[in-house]
Amino acid sequence: MQYAWCFNPEAQEFHSVPTPMVRTDPGGYYVIRDGYGDLWVHDPWGRECHADFDFVEVHGMKFDREQFDPEKSDDQRTSKEPPTRTLFSLSPEEIDDLRAEMKRDGAYMRERLQKLGKLKLGKDN
Repeated sequence: MQYAWCFNPEAQEFHSVPTPMVRTDPGGYYVIRDGYGDLWVHDPWGRECHADFDFVEVHGMKFDREQFDPEKSDDQRTSKEPPTRTLFSLSPEEIDDLRAEMKRDGAYMRERLQKLGKLKLGKDN
């Protein structure tokens, strides 16, 4: 991490904080610019995700990326990246559906690996 900003939901504003604060006080909303120039959003539940290429969304509010770009690294990009879909943009029902899909995928892969293990190792279970 190179830069970090903490969001105050009551005042609806950011203030710069030392980067170790994100780990020592993880119960807040933070915007983090890492050493690669990427922006991350950290929420009070410990989840982190990339910020959208056009804006930063924190606590349901959108902010301009420029205020989190002290070295103007966004200006050096040669192409636009597509917006990413994050857990922040999903409804609770969509998150439940995603978890169910992940469980199904995991069960399928576990079954496939067990079959491969039986064929490969010649074991019978």
